[in-house]
Amino acid sequence: MTPDQYEKFVADYFRNKKYEVEETSYTNDYGVDAFAKKDGGKIAIQAKMYGDSSRKINRQMVMEFYGAKDYFDCDKGIIVTDGVIIDNAKDVAAKLGIEVLFLSPSNLDYESKKTEFDEIWENHIKPLEGKTIYRDNGKTNKIIRVDSGCIERETSNGNRQKIDIEIFKKTINHIFTFGSITRQKINDEYSKRASSGIVLILGQLPMFFLNTKRPMSIELVSKA
Repeated sequence: MTPDQYEKFVADYFRNKKYEVEETSYTNDYGVDAFAKKDGGKIAIQAKMYGDSSRKINRQMVMEFYGAKDYFDCDKGIIVTDGVIIDNAKDVAAKLGIEVLFLSPSNLDYESKKTEFDEIWENHIKPLEGKTIYRDNGKTNKIIRVDSGCIERETSNGNRQKIDIEIFKKTINHIFTFGSITRQKINDEYSKRASSGIVLILGQLPMFFLNTKRPMSIELVSKA
């Protein structure tokens, strides 16, 4: 199961609990993957499929989700995961009233069609693991690791950085919707400022084109 499928799995879980569920778009969701409503109450839901990755839910994730929950005027926030939440994140969640629900699809029969993003991640981004990418100025980025939660890269300065899969998902879906995305738009969506790495990686894919003119952007290659 991919992270996108896990989000749908979580949404269906709440539907089966007789909630009215609204799945959010991949852009401007502020970290909320779905809203669940019942008996006049509104719950913000965030799905984190970390079970087969090295990533763990930390306190910053909890605090950011708490802010998103309040932004959307929700009565409650639930983080759903099949992975691990570290101890200080548990403390923050308890303090802020964020519920953590452990939900694994491993023993359940759940099938759904892969989305276009899933296909790109599996067939084009994951194969970049271990490869070195060259910029126009000769500087390099090495892709250390690609899993279902993030990409880890080493910059030309020798610094290591992890980039969450969520921002790749938002970026790619934005491109398919609007035809392109600028580095500034990516930075607006992602507080960790990793737009240079994102556009460099996506520029390696056959369906996208890196436009280096200002403002720098990633554009969808025309199929015509």
